[in-house]
Amino acid sequence: MPSPAAHTLTRRIQFADTDAAGVAHFSRLLVMVEEAEHDFLQSYKIPILTETSAWPCVSLEVSYVGMCKFGDEITIELRILKVGTTSVTYEFLATRNGSSQSSRVFSGKMVKCHIMPMQSEAVPIPESIRKVFNHFLVHSP
Repeated sequence: MPSPAAHTLTRRIQFADTDAAGVAHFSRLLVMVEEAEHDFLQSYKIPILTETSAWPCVSLEVSYVGMCKFGDEITIELRILKVGTTSVTYEFLATRNGSSQSSRVFSGKMVKCHIMPMQSEAVPIPESIRKVFNHFLVHSP
């Protein structure tokens, strides 16, 4: 999945991310995906939550294939698969970084919908944001 169109975030598994066995809890791994998404949006000055813009998750698909433990370093790679009128579809891959090689921890897709807070329906993604998303859009060969 590596691509020049990917945004990456590397972080350590903290104690608060783990269960009683010291293994990262699946729900916390999804929080890390959202951290990667927010890091991407903030790096391009795209508002995450304002009076006129928010990005709730409307669809999520995850495959857990490995584990990580307290103190492990993981890298989450985020790519844009599709930009719709009111939504963006991301693909993500998390790998555990090791001294000799990386190992896959989880992967998946999520769809975020653009809304105006306090309204119950999606609104079109502003053109300035669409331009950024389209720049990172993964193009099939």
